[in-house]
Amino acid sequence: MIVLDSNVISEVMRPQPHRKAAAWLDQQSPQTLYLTAITLAEVRYGIETLPRGKRRDRLGDLFESRLLPQFAGRVLVFDDRASAACARLAAQARRRGVAVGVADGFIAAIALVHGFEVATRDVEPFVVAGVGVINPF
Repeated sequence: MIVLDSNVISEVMRPQPHRKAAAWLDQQSPQTLYLTAITLAEVRYGIETLPRGKRRDRLGDLFESRLLPQFAGRVLVFDDRASAACARLAAQARRRGVAVGVADGFIAAIALVHGFEVATRDVEPFVVAGVGVINPF
C-alpha cells in the first residue's frame, strides 16, 4: 500500500503532468493508493492561496469533485498511534541533527503505523523517518 504525498497529487493536477510520474501512477492499482488528511490540507491550502479566478476554481473543482472521490474510504487520519510514532521519529531525527517538517512528519508517522510506503518527490524526510519511499519522478 502506498500513501501519495501532496507533491504527487499536485503534479497530476497540472495540465501537463510530469510524464514519468503520470506513467507510474497509471501503473498502480487504485485500491493500493491512499491519501492522508494532512495531504488533503496541504493541497487545499495550495489551492486557497492562489489568486481568485478560473485557475483556482478549476483546481478546486478538479480536486474536490474528481480526484478526491476516487479515494473514498482511503484517506488516513492522524490518530493517537500516529501521534506517538510522530513524536518518536521527530525526536530521533533531532538527535541526528536532521530537520523533518511538521507535515512530512505527520505523513511519515501515518504511513509508518499502517506499514505503508510514501510516494513523493521529496524523499529525504521520509528516509530519515524510516519509511519506505518511492520517487515516481
